[in-house]
Amino acid sequence: MNGFRYENKYFISRAGYLQLKARLDAGLCKDMHTAHPDGAYFIRSLYFDDFEQTGLLDKVEGVQKREKFRIRFYDMDDSFIRLECKQKLDQMTRKFSAPLTREQTDAILRGDVWWMHDSEHALIRDFYSKYRTRLLRPMVIVDYYREAYVFQDVRITFDRDIHSGRYSVDLFEHDLPSVPVFPSDRLVIEVKYDDALPYAVRQLLKTVPMSRNAISKYELCRKMQ
Repeated sequence: MNGFRYENKYFISRAGYLQLKARLDAGLCKDMHTAHPDGAYFIRSLYFDDFEQTGLLDKVEGVQKREKFRIRFYDMDDSFIRLECKQKLDQMTRKFSAPLTREQTDAILRGDVWWMHDSEHALIRDFYSKYRTRLLRPMVIVDYYREAYVFQDVRITFDRDIHSGRYSVDLFEHDLPSVPVFPSDRLVIEVKYDDALPYAVRQLLKTVPMSRNAISKYELCRKMQ
């Protein structure tokens, strides 16, 4: 439906994660685009919000249609940076993405966005418009490690060691002060798919106890500030 996919999120214990990971290793493929040999990769995202804190308040209040802008890169590699907009409609999500160079990203962090208004990428032009009219500004850095599995149109990810940045929104700061969002024995599972979750995947997920929840890393990390 116009690029929207179902997205279910769950909390899982470390013991449950190890049990489910063993089953997924045996039955599903690792995401080969970004996964390292050890199975995990590091994600850093810088989230933006407007002068009314709409992104945060919409999530807290359970607004069914909402969006968030972020800049994201992986393993502290500034050769691959993306501006992203994640939109949510009830239980479904979709994501738009556009490339940024390190120089462009540094300019955004300085508040120099004039160059965005005539970008070839519609997402960058949309960000520029909302930066100027809604006063979008950097709010919080979110760090975590991810393992990803794929099966047909299904993508299953484990997110662990989720940390919220403190005192700084410097995306490229290696020694960024941060605090954990919850104990290290608690992880987040995200299950994304197009229309229906295949029977085989449903059976795999039923083998360990998980708690479905409307989890937002942005909300969790903002509350840690």
